[in-house]
Amino acid sequence: MDKDKPRNKIITILSWVLRAVIVIFCANLLYTFIYTMSLGQINHGNIIGCAYFGGVILLIAVYPFIRKRKPLRTVFLICAGFEVLVAVYFAVISAFIISEMDHGEENALAVSADGSPQTVIVLGCMVLDGEPSPMLGLRIGKAEEYLKAHPDAVCIATGGKGSKEEISEAECIRKCLVRDGIDESRIYIEDQSVDTTQNIRFSKNIIDTEGLPQDVVVVSECYHIYRGVRQAKLNGLHAAGIYPDPDPVLITMPSYWIREIFAITRDFFFA
Repeated sequence: MDKDKPRNKIITILSWVLRAVIVIFCANLLYTFIYTMSLGQINHGNIIGCAYFGGVILLIAVYPFIRKRKPLRTVFLICAGFEVLVAVYFAVISAFIISEMDHGEENALAVSADGSPQTVIVLGCMVLDGEPSPMLGLRIGKAEEYLKAHPDAVCIATGGKGSKEEISEAECIRKCLVRDGIDESRIYIEDQSVDTTQNIRFSKNIIDTEGLPQDVVVVSECYHIYRGVRQAKLNGLHAAGIYPDPDPVLITMPSYWIREIFAITRDFFFA
Protein backbone atom coordinates (compact mmCIF):
# COMPACT_ATOMS: atom_id res chain seq x y z
CA MET A 1 0.00 0.00 0.00
CA ASP A 2 2.78 2.43 0.90
CA LYS A 3 4.41 1.82 -2.49
CA ASP A 4 1.19 2.87 -4.19
CA LYS A 5 1.03 6.24 -2.46
CA PRO A 6 3.88 7.90 -4.43
CA ARG A 7 2.39 6.50 -7.66
CA ASN A 8 -1.06 7.86 -6.80
CA LYS A 9 0.48 11.21 -5.93
CA ILE A 10 2.23 11.37 -9.31
CA ILE A 11 -1.01 10.47 -11.11
CA THR A 12 -2.85 13.18 -9.20
CA ILE A 13 -0.21 15.78 -10.06
CA LEU A 14 -0.23 14.78 -13.74
CA SER A 15 -4.02 14.97 -13.75
CA TRP A 16 -3.96 18.51 -12.37
CA VAL A 17 -1.24 19.55 -14.83
CA LEU A 18 -3.22 18.13 -17.77
CA ARG A 19 -6.38 19.91 -16.66
CA ALA A 20 -4.46 23.17 -16.20
CA VAL A 21 -3.00 22.89 -19.72
CA ILE A 22 -6.44 22.24 -21.22
CA VAL A 23 -7.96 25.17 -19.32
CA ILE A 24 -5.20 27.54 -20.45
CA PHE A 25 -5.58 26.38 -24.06
CA CYS A 26 -9.37 26.78 -23.99
CA ALA A 27 -9.16 30.14 -22.21
CA ASN A 28 -6.86 31.50 -24.90
CA LEU A 29 -9.25 30.37 -27.63
CA LEU A 30 -12.17 31.80 -25.68
CA TYR A 31 -10.38 35.14 -25.61
CA THR A 32 -10.01 35.14 -29.41
CA PHE A 33 -13.75 34.48 -29.86
CA ILE A 34 -14.72 37.28 -27.48
CA TYR A 35 -12.19 39.64 -29.07
CA THR A 36 -13.51 38.89 -32.56
CA MET A 37 -17.08 39.52 -31.39
CA SER A 38 -15.96 42.83 -29.86
CA LEU A 39 -14.92 43.92 -33.37
CA GLY A 40 -18.49 43.42 -34.53
CA GLN A 41 -17.60 40.20 -36.35
CA ILE A 42 -20.26 38.03 -34.74
CA ASN A 43 -20.93 34.70 -36.44
CA HIS A 44 -21.86 31.17 -35.49
CA GLY A 45 -18.15 30.29 -35.43
CA ASN A 46 -17.39 32.46 -32.40
CA ILE A 47 -20.77 31.81 -30.77
CA ILE A 48 -20.29 28.04 -30.98
CA GLY A 49 -16.64 28.45 -30.02
CA CYS A 50 -17.58 30.34 -26.86
CA ALA A 51 -20.16 27.71 -25.94
CA TYR A 52 -17.87 24.76 -26.65
CA PHE A 53 -14.63 25.92 -25.05
CA GLY A 54 -16.47 27.63 -22.20
CA GLY A 55 -18.20 24.29 -21.62
CA VAL A 56 -14.87 22.48 -21.47
CA ILE A 57 -13.57 24.93 -18.85
CA LEU A 58 -16.78 24.57 -16.84
CA LEU A 59 -16.61 20.77 -16.89
CA ILE A 60 -13.01 20.79 -15.68
CA ALA A 61 -13.84 23.33 -12.96
CA VAL A 62 -16.77 21.35 -11.52
CA TYR A 63 -15.23 17.88 -11.81
CA PRO A 64 -13.53 17.86 -8.36
CA PHE A 65 -16.89 18.69 -6.72
CA ILE A 66 -19.04 16.09 -8.49
CA ARG A 67 -16.73 13.11 -9.06
CA LYS A 68 -17.96 11.40 -5.88
CA ARG A 69 -21.63 12.10 -6.54
CA LYS A 70 -22.77 9.30 -8.80
CA PRO A 71 -25.81 10.93 -10.51
CA LEU A 72 -23.87 14.11 -11.25
CA ARG A 73 -20.85 12.11 -12.35
CA THR A 74 -23.00 10.33 -14.94
CA VAL A 75 -24.15 13.66 -16.35
CA PHE A 76 -20.53 14.84 -16.37
CA LEU A 77 -19.39 11.75 -18.30
CA ILE A 78 -22.14 12.23 -20.91
CA CYS A 79 -21.21 15.88 -21.39
CA ALA A 80 -17.49 15.08 -21.48
CA GLY A 81 -18.11 12.32 -24.03
CA PHE A 82 -19.99 14.78 -26.24
CA GLU A 83 -17.15 17.31 -25.98
CA VAL A 84 -14.64 14.63 -27.00
CA LEU A 85 -16.72 13.54 -30.00
CA VAL A 86 -17.01 17.15 -31.18
CA ALA A 87 -13.25 17.62 -30.74
CA VAL A 88 -12.57 14.52 -32.84
CA TYR A 89 -14.92 15.78 -35.56
CA PHE A 90 -13.26 19.20 -35.52
CA ALA A 91 -9.88 17.46 -35.88
CA VAL A 92 -11.02 15.34 -38.85
CA ILE A 93 -12.42 18.30 -40.81
CA SER A 94 -9.39 20.40 -39.86
CA ALA A 95 -7.19 17.69 -41.38
CA PHE A 96 -8.90 18.25 -44.75
CA ILE A 97 -8.34 21.99 -44.45
CA ILE A 98 -4.68 21.63 -43.45
CA SER A 99 -4.04 19.16 -46.28
CA GLU A 100 -5.23 21.72 -48.83
CA MET A 101 -3.19 24.42 -47.08
CA ASP A 102 -0.06 22.27 -47.28
CA HIS A 103 -0.46 21.46 -50.98
CA GLY A 104 -2.21 24.57 -52.29
CA GLU A 105 0.83 26.52 -53.52
CA GLU A 106 2.40 23.34 -54.88
CA ASN A 107 -0.79 22.44 -56.78
CA ALA A 108 -1.10 25.99 -58.12
CA LEU A 109 2.44 25.79 -59.50
CA ALA A 110 1.55 22.46 -61.11
CA VAL A 111 -1.47 24.06 -62.78
CA SER A 112 0.76 26.68 -64.40
CA ALA A 113 3.75 24.42 -65.05
CA ASP A 114 3.09 24.01 -68.79
CA GLY A 115 2.85 27.75 -69.32
CA SER A 116 -0.84 27.75 -70.21
CA PRO A 117 -2.96 30.61 -68.81
CA GLN A 118 -5.14 30.26 -65.74
CA THR A 119 -8.23 31.90 -64.35
CA VAL A 120 -7.68 33.35 -60.89
CA ILE A 121 -10.89 33.37 -58.84
CA VAL A 122 -10.75 35.78 -55.90
CA LEU A 123 -13.41 34.87 -53.34
CA GLY A 124 -15.22 37.88 -51.94
CA CYS A 125 -15.22 39.09 -48.36
CA MET A 126 -16.57 42.06 -46.39
CA VAL A 127 -16.21 45.58 -47.74
CA LEU A 128 -16.02 48.45 -45.22
CA ASP A 129 -16.83 52.01 -46.37
CA GLY A 130 -15.99 51.12 -49.95
CA GLU A 131 -12.60 49.65 -49.07
CA PRO A 132 -11.61 46.02 -48.43
CA SER A 133 -11.76 44.61 -44.93
CA PRO A 134 -8.40 43.33 -43.61
CA MET A 135 -9.16 39.79 -44.81
CA LEU A 136 -10.27 40.91 -48.26
CA GLY A 137 -7.22 43.15 -48.51
CA LEU A 138 -4.97 40.16 -47.91
CA ARG A 139 -6.78 38.14 -50.59
CA ILE A 140 -6.45 40.98 -53.09
CA GLY A 141 -2.73 41.28 -52.31
CA LYS A 142 -2.21 37.56 -52.93
CA ALA A 143 -4.18 37.70 -56.20
CA GLU A 144 -2.16 40.71 -57.34
CA GLU A 145 1.08 38.87 -56.57
CA TYR A 146 -0.03 35.85 -58.62
CA LEU A 147 -1.36 37.91 -61.53
CA LYS A 148 1.87 39.89 -61.79
CA ALA A 149 3.89 36.65 -61.75
CA HIS A 150 1.61 35.12 -64.41
CA PRO A 151 0.87 37.84 -67.00
CA ASP A 152 -1.23 35.48 -69.15
CA ALA A 153 -3.65 34.76 -66.29
CA VAL A 154 -7.04 36.44 -66.06
CA CYS A 155 -9.05 37.13 -62.93
CA ILE A 156 -12.65 36.81 -61.81
CA ALA A 157 -13.48 39.08 -58.87
CA THR A 158 -16.43 37.62 -56.98
CA GLY A 159 -18.95 38.70 -54.38
CA GLY A 160 -22.22 40.60 -54.32
CA LYS A 161 -23.16 43.71 -52.41
CA GLY A 162 -24.23 43.15 -48.80
CA SER A 163 -26.83 45.27 -47.04
CA LYS A 164 -24.11 47.21 -45.19
CA GLU A 165 -21.70 47.52 -48.11
CA GLU A 166 -21.42 50.61 -50.32
CA ILE A 167 -20.17 48.63 -53.34
CA SER A 168 -20.09 44.96 -54.23
CA GLU A 169 -17.17 42.86 -53.04
CA ALA A 170 -16.34 42.08 -56.68
CA GLU A 171 -16.18 45.77 -57.58
CA CYS A 172 -13.95 46.44 -54.56
CA ILE A 173 -11.58 43.67 -55.66
CA ARG A 174 -11.51 45.02 -59.23
CA LYS A 175 -10.90 48.59 -58.05
CA CYS A 176 -7.98 47.59 -55.83
CA LEU A 177 -6.33 45.36 -58.44
CA VAL A 178 -6.55 48.10 -61.09
CA ARG A 179 -5.21 50.64 -58.58
CA ASP A 180 -2.24 48.34 -57.95
CA GLY A 181 -1.36 47.98 -61.62
CA ILE A 182 -3.39 45.04 -62.96
CA ASP A 183 -4.81 45.74 -66.43
CA GLU A 184 -8.58 46.15 -66.18
CA SER A 185 -9.05 44.03 -69.32
CA ARG A 186 -7.80 40.99 -67.39
CA ILE A 187 -10.51 41.30 -64.72
CA TYR A 188 -14.04 39.91 -64.96
CA ILE A 189 -16.79 40.74 -62.47
CA GLU A 190 -19.11 38.29 -60.74
CA ASP A 191 -21.19 40.47 -58.42
CA GLN A 192 -24.36 38.44 -57.80
CA SER A 193 -23.16 35.76 -55.40
CA VAL A 194 -23.87 35.65 -51.67
CA ASP A 195 -21.75 32.66 -50.60
CA THR A 196 -18.82 30.48 -51.67
CA THR A 197 -20.98 28.01 -53.58
CA GLN A 198 -22.38 30.82 -55.72
CA ASN A 199 -18.96 32.49 -56.03
CA ILE A 200 -17.70 29.40 -57.81
CA ARG A 201 -20.86 28.45 -59.70
CA PHE A 202 -21.34 31.93 -61.15
CA SER A 203 -17.62 32.15 -61.94
CA LYS A 204 -17.92 28.89 -63.87
CA ASN A 205 -20.71 30.49 -65.94
CA ILE A 206 -18.39 33.41 -66.77
CA ILE A 207 -15.58 31.01 -67.66
CA ASP A 208 -17.86 29.13 -70.05
CA THR A 209 -19.44 32.25 -71.55
CA GLU A 210 -16.16 34.12 -72.06
CA GLY A 211 -14.10 31.09 -73.02
CA LEU A 212 -11.67 31.58 -70.13
CA PRO A 213 -9.16 28.91 -69.03
CA GLN A 214 -10.67 25.97 -67.14
CA ASP A 215 -7.51 25.71 -65.02
CA VAL A 216 -8.31 27.89 -62.02
CA VAL A 217 -6.46 29.19 -58.98
CA VAL A 218 -8.76 30.02 -56.08
CA VAL A 219 -7.58 32.82 -53.78
CA SER A 220 -8.90 33.02 -50.23
CA GLU A 221 -7.93 32.59 -46.58
CA CYS A 222 -5.99 29.47 -45.61
CA TYR A 223 -8.97 27.90 -43.83
CA HIS A 224 -11.26 28.69 -46.78
CA ILE A 225 -9.38 27.34 -49.80
CA TYR A 226 -10.33 23.71 -49.14
CA ARG A 227 -14.00 24.55 -49.64
CA GLY A 228 -13.29 26.88 -52.56
CA VAL A 229 -11.18 24.29 -54.38
CA ARG A 230 -13.69 21.53 -53.65
CA GLN A 231 -16.54 23.63 -55.06
CA ALA A 232 -14.48 24.39 -58.17
CA LYS A 233 -13.81 20.71 -58.75
CA LEU A 234 -17.50 19.90 -58.25
CA ASN A 235 -18.19 22.40 -61.04
CA GLY A 236 -15.83 20.59 -63.39
CA LEU A 237 -12.83 22.90 -63.07
CA HIS A 238 -9.20 21.90 -62.62
CA ALA A 239 -8.48 23.79 -59.42
CA ALA A 240 -5.80 24.66 -56.88
CA GLY A 241 -5.86 27.16 -54.04
CA ILE A 242 -3.47 29.80 -52.72
CA TYR A 243 -3.74 31.99 -49.63
CA PRO A 244 -2.01 35.01 -48.09
CA ASP A 245 0.06 34.99 -44.93
CA PRO A 246 -2.53 34.72 -42.12
CA ASP A 247 -0.43 36.45 -39.45
CA PRO A 248 -2.15 39.88 -39.71
CA VAL A 249 -5.57 38.35 -38.91
CA LEU A 250 -4.40 35.42 -36.78
CA ILE A 251 -6.37 36.40 -33.67
CA THR A 252 -9.70 36.25 -35.52
CA MET A 253 -8.92 32.99 -37.29
CA PRO A 254 -10.32 30.54 -34.67
CA SER A 255 -13.80 32.06 -35.13
CA TYR A 256 -13.68 31.69 -38.89
CA TRP A 257 -12.02 28.27 -38.71
CA ILE A 258 -14.92 26.87 -36.66
CA ARG A 259 -17.45 28.58 -38.91
CA GLU A 260 -15.69 26.97 -41.87
CA ILE A 261 -15.94 23.50 -40.29
CA PHE A 262 -19.71 23.85 -40.15
CA ALA A 263 -19.84 25.24 -43.70
CA ILE A 264 -17.83 22.26 -44.98
CA THR A 265 -20.17 19.91 -43.11
CA ARG A 266 -23.17 21.56 -44.77
CA ASP A 267 -21.52 21.25 -48.18
CA PHE A 268 -20.89 17.53 -47.65
CA PHE A 269 -24.64 17.01 -47.40
CA PHE A 270 -26.03 19.60 -49.77
CA ALA A 271 -23.34 20.40 -52.38
